[in-house]
Amino acid sequence: MVVPSEMEFAGVKLKITNSAKKEIEETLDLLTRSQYHFQLLVDRSNLYMGMVEEVLKNEGIPDDFKYLAIQEGQFVSDAVSTSNAVGFWQFKKASAQELGLRVDGVVDERKHIIASTVGATKYFKRSNFVFDNWLWSMQSYLQGLGGAQRSIPEKDYGAKKVEIDGKTHWYLKKYIAHKLAFQDYVGRGRKNPELQLATYEGRGKTLHDVSREVNVDLEELKNLNKWLVGSRIPDEKSYKVIYPVKSGSRPIAQNTEEPKREEVKKTTQSSQAGVTKQPTKESNSNRSTYSGVRPVEGNIGIFPRITGNIASAYEPDQIEMNGIDAIRARSNDNVKTLANRVGKSESKIRKYNDLGDNSRLKSGAYYYVKNKKNRGKVHYHIVQPGETLWSISQDYGIKYKKLLQKNRMREAEQLKVGRVLWLRFIRPANIPIEYTDVILPKDDPTPEDKMIKEVSPPEQPIKKQTQIIPEKKVKVEEEESVEEIEMAITKKALIATSSDTIITHVVQPKESFFAISQKYGIELDDIIDWNGLNVMDGLQINQELRLVVPKAYFLKKTDLKPTATVREIYHEVEKGETLWGISRKYGVTIENILKWNNKTDNNLDLGERLKILQDN
Repeated sequence: MVVPSEMEFAGVKLKITNSAKKEIEETLDLLTRSQYHFQLLVDRSNLYMGMVEEVLKNEGIPDDFKYLAIQEGQFVSDAVSTSNAVGFWQFKKASAQELGLRVDGVVDERKHIIASTVGATKYFKRSNFVFDNWLWSMQSYLQGLGGAQRSIPEKDYGAKKVEIDGKTHWYLKKYIAHKLAFQDYVGRGRKNPELQLATYEGRGKTLHDVSREVNVDLEELKNLNKWLVGSRIPDEKSYKVIYPVKSGSRPIAQNTEEPKREEVKKTTQSSQAGVTKQPTKESNSNRSTYSGVRPVEGNIGIFPRITGNIASAYEPDQIEMNGIDAIRARSNDNVKTLANRVGKSESKIRKYNDLGDNSRLKSGAYYYVKNKKNRGKVHYHIVQPGETLWSISQDYGIKYKKLLQKNRMREAEQLKVGRVLWLRFIRPANIPIEYTDVILPKDDPTPEDKMIKEVSPPEQPIKKQTQIIPEKKVKVEEEESVEEIEMAITKKALIATSSDTIITHVVQPKESFFAISQKYGIELDDIIDWNGLNVMDGLQINQELRLVVPKAYFLKKTDLKPTATVREIYHEVEKGETLWGISRKYGVTIENILKWNNKTDNNLDLGERLKILQDN
């Protein structure tokens, strides 16, 4: 598949440079390499995509965002990431509740395709109010509003043309790959003629009631409606039960009135809060394998890349790994026997592979017989469960010490799942360490996949790729439940680094979690973790919060005070104006406008008078 030089996303014209094309192509390769798994994801996406398209249209969100749903959760309702983000759109609990989603012992709307998509649209609209650019709004979905504001120059707000190059955030390039991969196969009325998903109003009913009414097996309903935690569906608002409609059947008609749109909006309104995707990101569930290869995400393809005479991989001068001479270890090999087989000294084999004096070889693993490179072939790698710095350096053929240097890491530093590692260049000192979500892998197929297999033609055998090495599997205990996984995830500690400091913030009248996170450029969920709070309990005036705040915050221009050298003027909000546009008009920051007018959010009313302080 060819990556175009120009394309459009949500009204923004994108110019894609050659450096970005290469990265996008590598992600495309990962997405489409296995025809079987690609088709399975296409089929699963099409089951839900009609519902997503309808919500996006009703909420005024560009249709292009539907491909982000594939990127985020791959349409797995109960997908759980390493940072405890859950569901179709990968929300953390606090963020979901701030956006009006119900998450408790009765219902978890993060696992409901319609409710969670409405929640995602609310975030997109809120973010776009700041950036006036849907592309930056998408980036903020990973970074959080504060993180995106720090990384996106204010001059680019409202841009109608954007250049996608090597410096563009990898999350956006990954999205472009998803859009290109799926746009011709997913959405716009494409349905499986043998299987569709329909909705049935379940307000006040039990799934057992619905099962009888739609004539669908109860267990099938439970598998498709994991959002219902309790035994009975709440009756305070509409709840659509998802059920399958197979070939020869038609959806059940109901004589119930739908809630008016205004009522639906009212029930989903929430206090102003941002989605914490930091670190974000990459959301991928039921991570497929192909020919025994572990897919690795980010701006990359599949590594390591083994080429040559694979059948004779145990013999010297037969194969290369990432373009470097390599050999495969036999079951009884140690460093000495392998070195003798390739005619090298033990010390050189240890040097080539960054092996310590007591390191043992792993049967069937591949080892280099020449020096690894100083940089990787791709830009980034996102750390997966079970990986180490050494295994990553081997996978990409990059020297271990060079990998440390590029990421400004100490050898004893703990490697956390989800960290974005730099492979080609040294991470600039002014760019903070970035993390993204990694969805915990599941071995069992989803309920949707099982149904698709039941109604689809028999599977065709997949021709194996002889250049690929066996998978490095991450062991997951079979009896480990989602609840146990969630409990194992630790909350973010209140620890300052060289680039930030710990402060005490005293809650002011009308302040919300979102307002505080926006004020300091930190993440909402971090505030919750640092202070052991529950977002549903709200905040109290004069409540003290301990926060880790970037030192850059204190280097900003201090608030202007009405003095002899400061002029106080008032601006009356006109139709279509945004805080960003007003801030540019007067040469001040959005943050100062909020402070001067005691505002806790970016919402504006027609005719509202805003106080502006300017130097004479």
